[in-house]
Order: sequence, then C-alpha cells, then structure tokens
Amino acid sequence: MMTYFAISFILFLSAFIHGVVGFAFALTALPLLALVFSVKEAVPLMALYSLIVNIVMLVLMKEKNIFKVPFIFLLSILFGVVIGIHGFILASEIFLRLLLFVVILLFLIWEFYRIKVEHGNYSKYTNVINVELFKHPFSLIFGFIAGLLGGLLNTPGPPLIICLSFFKLNKNLFKATLQLILAFTAFSAVLNHFIVGNITSKTLKLFILNMPIVLIGLFLGQKLYNRLTTKFYYYLVNIMLLISGVLLLIKNH
Repeated sequence: MMTYFAISFILFLSAFIHGVVGFAFALTALPLLALVFSVKEAVPLMALYSLIVNIVMLVLMKEKNIFKVPFIFLLSILFGVVIGIHGFILASEIFLRLLLFVVILLFLIWEFYRIKVEHGNYSKYTNVINVELFKHPFSLIFGFIAGLLGGLLNTPGPPLIICLSFFKLNKNLFKATLQLILAFTAFSAVLNHFIVGNITSKTLKLFILNMPIVLIGLFLGQKLYNRLTTKFYYYLVNIMLLISGVLLLIKNH
C-alpha cells in the first residue's frame, strides 16, 4: 500500500512540475521511481505517461501556431528513438548522461551570461516559428540526440530545450512547440516499446490506475504556469535544466 502511495505521489509531483515548465516529467519521476520498483518497468511506463501528458498539455494551451515543425526534424528524432530502444548504443549510458550534463552546464553558463548582457530584455522573443531553423544541421543533431536519449533514458527534454532556446520563442509558443515535439518522441518510444515487448499488463495497470492523479498534477501545474512572466519562465526552465542534468548523473540503473 505504501509503495502504491509513493508511486502516486511521485507521478503527481512530476506531472505538476511538467505542467509548470513543459518538460521534466520523466526526469523527475524516474530517479524516484527507481527507489520503489524496477527501472525496466518504469521506463515504458514513463513513455506511456509522456505521450498522454504532452497531448493534454497541447489541448490545455490551445496554441495554434505550432504545427510548422518540418518532417526532417521529426525524422531525426525518430531515427534516434529507434537506435536508442533497439540497443544500437554508440556509448555507455553513463557517458551519455555525463555528456548531456556537460552540454547543459555549458549552455546555462552561456544563457546566464546572455541574460546579464541583455539585462533581462525579453522583448526580442517572437510569436512566429522560423521553419528553416528546424532544418539547420545544429537542430537536426539535437533532434537526433533527443530521440536517442528518449529511447535510452526516456529523457529527450534537455536537448530539445537547448535547441528551442536559440529560436527566441515567447513562453507560450516555446512551451507548446516543446509539447508537440515531446508528444511525437513519446509516441515513437511507445510504439517501439510495444514492438519489443517492454510494455506488460502490469505496466498498463499502473498506467490506468494513476492516470487521474497525473492529470490533476498537470492541470494544477498549468494553472501556475499561466501566472508566470516570460522572464521568470525562462529563469525557471534554466533552473530545471540544471536539476535535470544532476538527476541524469545520479539516476539509478
């Protein structure tokens, strides 16, 4: 009974954080869930929840200017997911975590420096998506890395955050675009988990039983998000990026 309560609380907390910042559901939940049951069971469960969580967020945000993400960018993510889930690992898991942490740390140093130089001027952020930016080799590389980490660690958020941060989108467009891409990544992961048999009847039972608490956490997080300014939102995203990098390093196998 205590184990079930612990799982429900972890999922609620993770959903609430995701509702606020637009990512970090699996990054928050996995290290904690690993304390109460197998990571091999937790990863497919997170993939299922991630799909629903990101679709629900898209519906709640009602942002109409996000469906411009080009197919080539989504293809780079799909390619990474397939490689990750089927075990074509280019490096060890701990190396990938360490590499991602270093990338996040370097980005945060640059981001805080940029904020200091611009004196927090967020007037340059746009309401329009530049499709060509998604086709840039830089974006495609980060899309592949996101897919790879989505398949291996179920943690595609940080690479996508870093990529989208260079697009200078306002907070609503940034978050909604992120939800769309994360939903596609989660769908690809769920499909591949089903194909290789990682999703069991126990996984589906936990998924259905805890769905209401996840949706409540998500809804409350979105309510808090609506009160945030663009400036504070980006500060919060950067803080969660740093925390997510640390969680990647300490997360149990």
